[in-house]
Amino acid sequence: MDEALRDLILTYPPVADVVDRRVDWGVRPQGERLTAITLWRISSIPQMNLAGASRWTRDRIQIDCWGRTYNAAKDLAMSLAGEDGLLVGYRGEHLETRLRIFAVGMRSDHDKDTVGIIHRTSIDVMVWHTSL
Repeated sequence: MDEALRDLILTYPPVADVVDRRVDWGVRPQGERLTAITLWRISSIPQMNLAGASRWTRDRIQIDCWGRTYNAAKDLAMSLAGEDGLLVGYRGEHLETRLRIFAVGMRSDHDKDTVGIIHRTSIDVMVWHTSL
């Protein structure tokens, strides 16, 4: 699921045009250009039903959208989780993985680096996935 989700985001033109290849799991390399996206796995739970384990897993993923301005971070987040965003009710197959994705929350804040203030908009998504 990790590479399928990352590649899905990278192949979505409104995002790819802004971040180039700057979508990473668990790290935002220091000194790297912005805008960028960092993906974090918050939890992962194999799904069960009355017959036992299903083949599906549910992951809670935090997606941090980084930008030098509030608008840059927010616009990037909205292209993923806004009203018509890629991850709003996504159902499909990508890189041999069946995905069901639902955005469940969004919030904004900021931080600093050596250049100055950087803005972050975080999206919480639930990703159900199974291998094909």
